[in-house]
Amino acid sequence: MAAETLLKPVLQKPPGYRELHSQPQTPLGSSSSSTLRRPPKHAIPASFYPTKKKQWSRCRVFCCCVCITVAIVILLLILTVSVFFLYYSPRLPVVRLSSFRVSNFNFSGGKPGDGLSHLTAEATARLDFRNPNGKLRYYYGNVDVAVSVGEGDFETSLGSTKVKGFVEKPGNRTVVIVPIKVKKQQVDDPTVKRLRAEMKSKKLVVKVTAKTKVGLGVGRRKIVTVGVTISCGGVTLQTLDSKMTKCTIKMLKWIKLHS
Repeated sequence: MAAETLLKPVLQKPPGYRELHSQPQTPLGSSSSSTLRRPPKHAIPASFYPTKKKQWSRCRVFCCCVCITVAIVILLLILTVSVFFLYYSPRLPVVRLSSFRVSNFNFSGGKPGDGLSHLTAEATARLDFRNPNGKLRYYYGNVDVAVSVGEGDFETSLGSTKVKGFVEKPGNRTVVIVPIKVKKQQVDDPTVKRLRAEMKSKKLVVKVTAKTKVGLGVGRRKIVTVGVTISCGGVTLQTLDSKMTKCTIKMLKWIKLHS
């Protein structure tokens, strides 16, 4: 039995075979102190790595704070205006040109051959102001009033004057008398002829323009003041003898309101 065991052929290992628990062979000529090669680690996708939180810059934080503050201010302003309109129900002042009386309207001849005459006139215009509000006051500053007659190319100025400011209480009505006087104003002959004819037939067109500052007040306190231009007229003397004419209020140079 022992002889048979010794006679059995030894099995050859296949090429590339390696023991599982054996250490890798060190190549010839390498140092014995060299470290063993570690097996490669499995690669982890970049999406699995934790990302650091980005810190906001001071400029971005400041811009956000400003935007939030502006939004809050606008919201409070809208709420305040809404409550004001609901409680007070503000209405525009009502302005009318009630009458226009001419006491003197004469032309005197100028130098011969120059085609000009001199106009001397006296007139009185009456402006009717009414405050339709029940809880609000209107404060009017000094009023600069200019008056003209005629229309188109024949329009002629009768001068201007200043009227002292006044206060209108809630529901009050105020009549402002505007005296106008012009002396020896040069007017060309075609205009003289036209104005004389229209004055005689009472078809003379009258225009009154008043510039002032209007303040809106609660009680005795002003809350807002704005400059306005009040345009009245564009009607004939014959029309003014029977009824008042409406006026247009213009503010901020481009907003027109019909009172």
